[in-house]
Amino acid sequence: RKPTASSQVALLVQALQNGDSVMLDQALQVQDAHVVSATVARLPVTAVLPFLQAVLHRIQGKPARVATLASWLRALLSTHAAYLMSCSQLLPLLTPLYQLIDERLGVFKPLLKLVGRMQMLQAQIASQAAASQQDGAPSSDPLRTYDEAAEERAAEEEEEEGEEEFDEEEGEEDDDDDDSDLDDLDDDDDDEFDDL
Repeated sequence: RKPTASSQVALLVQALQNGDSVMLDQALQVQDAHVVSATVARLPVTAVLPFLQAVLHRIQGKPARVATLASWLRALLSTHAAYLMSCSQLLPLLTPLYQLIDERLGVFKPLLKLVGRMQMLQAQIASQAAASQQDGAPSSDPLRTYDEAAEERAAEEEEEEGEEEFDEEEGEEDDDDDDSDLDDLDDDDDDEFDDL
């Protein structure tokens, strides 16, 4: 059953008089712009300031609820602007809201710049991809990739080969030394025979 403005007014007034936050939250769940504006327009003047305080209290407690409460706040401030401007309590009530809005706007500008840059980057990537498809050129995959595991395996294999070569060279040198020792002995024997 769709809520009507008259039922919403009765619910809001009763919730404000009894201090029933559950009932007030139930009334604030309505997001139909027509129902919200009609409800706020029918709200008694005596309930305007308490209702504004209740809405602001919820916004300060959970800033994420601004999106759902913004329609109620906008309707309340625009419909009852003349009455609210005559209230001396209005400025202290709205100061935290001003601060919240300023904080959000402070983050919004850098965020907007970032979104713009991201969109520009995405557009460039999309145009490059489209151009490469039209030209029939290969995709812009990297020409070479680095595989750390493969590099380590290759280095280990090189080390093993180097050790095998080193062992073979040492063996050859030992053989050469043995040959030179034998040559020296032969020379000594020849010298002894010459002396005889």
